[in-house]
Amino acid sequence: MTSEQQTSENSFSLAESLKRPRTWVSFGLAVMMIYFIFKSLDISVAETLAEMRLANPFYLILALLIFYLTFPLRAVRWRMLLEQTQITTRADRQSWASLPALMEYIYLSWFVNCVVPAKLGDVYRGYLLKHNGKTSFASTVGTIFAERLLDMLGLFTFLTVSGFALFGTHLPEETQWLFFIGAGLVGVIILVLLSLRWLGPTVERFIPERLKERYARFSASALTSFQPAMLPRLIGLTQLIWLLEGCRLYFVIVSMNLSLPLPLVVFVSLASSLLTVVPFTPAGLGLVEGAVTAVFVTVVNLSRPVALAITLLDRLINFWSIIIFGLILYLVSKRR
Repeated sequence: MTSEQQTSENSFSLAESLKRPRTWVSFGLAVMMIYFIFKSLDISVAETLAEMRLANPFYLILALLIFYLTFPLRAVRWRMLLEQTQITTRADRQSWASLPALMEYIYLSWFVNCVVPAKLGDVYRGYLLKHNGKTSFASTVGTIFAERLLDMLGLFTFLTVSGFALFGTHLPEETQWLFFIGAGLVGVIILVLLSLRWLGPTVERFIPERLKERYARFSASALTSFQPAMLPRLIGLTQLIWLLEGCRLYFVIVSMNLSLPLPLVVFVSLASSLLTVVPFTPAGLGLVEGAVTAVFVTVVNLSRPVALAITLLDRLINFWSIIIFGLILYLVSKRR
């Protein structure tokens, strides 16, 4: 185990993570992408800000509330995974594994994902549960892996259904690469899961002796997360979470006094969420803004200032609000 991995499991320093060169490189890439958006699309900053000021605050607040409603749902789903893998018990619900505590761990991990690249927030969430509950780090990460698989399957399913409803079998060239990214990510996660299930003993032979116990715990936790009796409830919660993500963008669009087809809103919202998974920049910063704006301009035929205004307003909710509130929570939290 490298020193960085050891640090991730036994301690976490946001300041140290921010000092790492790859963090600064990722923010540099994000700035370059955002600059490229304005340059290539020839968008006026003044016109974009003017469009943003026209947004109806009531619908923006409603979009914000809908977005934050997903966090308790995510916490309930994670608690189900933790309990069925016996990492936590019902008795733990009264302390470090209560619903508010799990929501705090999830929110702090999202905050970290928004300020450092490579989805380190997921590792940080494993550390938080280990730090507060003295649980197995590897087992906890196994449930987070299972959660990510559920999210990717739900996201890609809704993305495919909404895309088919919009375009049929003739996808615009501007959107085809989104499906390739989604299919690739789902494929990789499923291959990892299948390798854990069918190739576990073979893979274990190539793992250093000091890591075999961690691998065994991670593998057992990830596989146990998908017990058939629990799957319907897990899938139902995942579907509800992604429907709410679509509703968030819907009310952002309504705030601009626009009306777009619901399948289109769901498609763009899920495409935005998909791009946050790409680990090159924190939470897809720059990539999301560019891709979503381009889809609104080329597929929906919105004016460029309006397209970018919608994108930026939505990112105020699902990115910048997490940085602002997350920083406050990180500074005052007794669980970090």
